[in-house]
Order: sequence, then C-alpha cells, then structure tokens
Amino acid sequence: MDKEKLLLSILSTILGSSVLNGVITHILYNNKLKKELKNKGNDMIAQDIANSLQFFRNLELELTTQEIYNIENELNERGSDINLFGGECIYPAIFNDWASYDSFIEKIHICREQHEKNLSCKIALNLVFIDRYTKQLSLFMSENGNEASLPFWGAIFIVDLQRWQKKIDKLLVKEINKYSYKLESHASNKWERLKKKELIKQYESTILHFLLTDKCPLRYKKMMTHLKTILESASEDN
Repeated sequence: MDKEKLLLSILSTILGSSVLNGVITHILYNNKLKKELKNKGNDMIAQDIANSLQFFRNLELELTTQEIYNIENELNERGSDINLFGGECIYPAIFNDWASYDSFIEKIHICREQHEKNLSCKIALNLVFIDRYTKQLSLFMSENGNEASLPFWGAIFIVDLQRWQKKIDKLLVKEINKYSYKLESHASNKWERLKKKELIKQYESTILHFLLTDKCPLRYKKMMTHLKTILESASEDN
C-alpha cells in the first residue's frame, strides 16, 4: 500500500468516512477555484494584450492612407489622363499639414503610454522606433521648409515609413492571430538583444538618417546618394 492510500485509510479510521469525504471535497473545490481564478486572470491579461495589439495596428494602418503629391496641378494639367491606380508620386496623408502629423505623433504617445507594457519586446521596440523616428523627422522638416512643404517631404520619406509599416503589420497580424498571449518584461536581456536590430539598425537604414549623417548600409548607398543629389539640386533651384 502506497503512502497516500495508507494516509487515507488512517484518516478514514480516525475521522470517519463522512468527515473524510467532506475534507476531500473541500480540497478539490479549493483546487478548482484556484484553477478558475488563474484562468480568469490569464483571460483578462490576454484581452488587455489583444486590445493593445489592435490599437497599435490601427495606428500603423493610418500610414496606408495616401494622397497624390501635387494633385491639384496634376489634375489641371492632365485631367482624366492622370493614373490614380499607380505610378504617381504619393505621400502618407498624415503629411497634409502639421495638425495631421502632430495628431499621428499624439496617437503614438498614447500607444506608448497605455499599451507598450502589454507588447512583446520586438513589437514594443518597433513602437519605440516609430516614436523616435517621427519626432526626429519633425525636427528635420521644421528646419527645412514650412507647412506647405510637408507633402513634398512625405513623398520622400514614404519609403522609410512604408518599409516600417509593412514589417510591423506582419508582426502584429501574426501576434493577433495567436490564441494565447504572455507578457514579456522590457527590462530584460531579450529587450537589450533586440534593441540593436529593431531600433538602432532599423533607423540607420532610413533616408532620414542618411540625410542627417551621410551614413547608411552599403546596399542602400547608391540609391541614397542619388536621392541626396536630387534634393540638393532642387534646393539650389529654389
């Protein structure tokens, strides 16, 4: 006879079967209650994470709303010959004016303040990236033109923003489609390990970084140099 059966036999003899059954029922009920409370807690955390992921996705999808650059002149000059399905110079609609751009930055601030803690390290670092990028870009644009020049800069920096938006959208959709979620600490070795790739290297590959530092990955050097030459030429013409 194993120890558990021996213990039950002794308890049954001492307490009587009715008392023992009550004790066992009480233990089983407590275990069930603890399990239910744990599952309920996990469900609440999962719902919080799901809400945060969806908020972030709604935010980044705003970058997919685009306008045709200099549309008024294009319509006046070309009329119905303009191609609205591709090939035209486009920019994200958040560059329509400072109010639109600042509104986007404010939503990033809200996302970081309310939802960053619920995001995985990789996704949270991409949120940090777009926060710093848009603020750095804001400084650049304010020093290189007035509000009327925002659509022009939007047409230039759409390359950076589209690259980031497509990447983060894939990450978010994959995470949203999971059936369970786990919180990750942002004060961890994983955060530090991913920071170099998701934050620093991603920024070093942007047009904005190149225009500010004249540095970029070798694979982008030719394209970046050509773009800078065009911008410098346009600046001289103006």
